[in-house]
Amino acid sequence: MTEIKRGRQRDASGARINGHGRTLNDLLPQRPLLPLRSHAERALSDYFTSLNGSRPADLYDLVLREVEEPLFRVVLDYAEGNQSRAAGILGINRGTLRKKLKRLGLGH
Repeated sequence: MTEIKRGRQRDASGARINGHGRTLNDLLPQRPLLPLRSHAERALSDYFTSLNGSRPADLYDLVLREVEEPLFRVVLDYAEGNQSRAAGILGINRGTLRKKLKRLGLGH
């Protein structure tokens, strides 16, 4: 009953441990951990640089569309597919999560 499925174990930080006892963080190049805000600022700055002077339109909607799907994918993976737990992590109710998943084509 207390046995954890192989590949789903997590270390104390919540990072997944693979079958060899190593976490995903062990396999990635080491870099300092930055707050999510810093990642967002850097991505937006890079986006503006890539525009080469062009002016974006509807940036708010673009950012939400670009972030929402990976957000739900990663949170659902972290919650091991448990939509109730994922909704709690996101701070939304399960019905809202299910509606958004359906709209994004991620519903089961």
